[in-house]
Amino acid sequence: MNCSRINVKTFIKTEITVGNLDKNNNNVTPAEKVNLLNTIINDLLFDASELIKDLYAGVRTYLIFGLISTLFGIAELLNNMDKLQERYYIPAFVAFCLIFCGIAQIIVYNRLRKKYAKLFEAGFENKIL
Repeated sequence: MNCSRINVKTFIKTEITVGNLDKNNNNVTPAEKVNLLNTIINDLLFDASELIKDLYAGVRTYLIFGLISTLFGIAELLNNMDKLQERYYIPAFVAFCLIFCGIAQIIVYNRLRKKYAKLFEAGFENKIL
C-alpha cells in the first residue's frame, strides 16, 4: 500500500488502536491486535524502499546545508575584512554563527550516517538507493 493511497479512516483507526495497545486495553481482543499489527507490518514492508530513500535524502540534506552554511560564513568573513579592521564586529559575529551552525549540521550528518549505516548499506545492496 503506497502512502498516498492510505485510507484516512483506516489510518485514524489504526492510530487510535495502536494507542490502545500501549495501554493494555482489555476491550481489544488478541485477534484484533494481531490483525492490526499484521496490517502495520505489511504496510512497512511494502513501503520500506520509499522510507529508506526518504531517510537517505534527509540525512544527505544535513551535509549539504552544513557545507553551504560553513562556506557562507567563510565568505562573510572574507568579504568584510575591511569592516573588521575598523572594529565593526557584527559581520564577524554573523560569520562565526554561520560557521558554527554549518559545523553543527555536519556533526549531525555524521551521527545520523553512522546510526543508519546498516540500513543504507542494505539499500545500496538491493539497489534501492
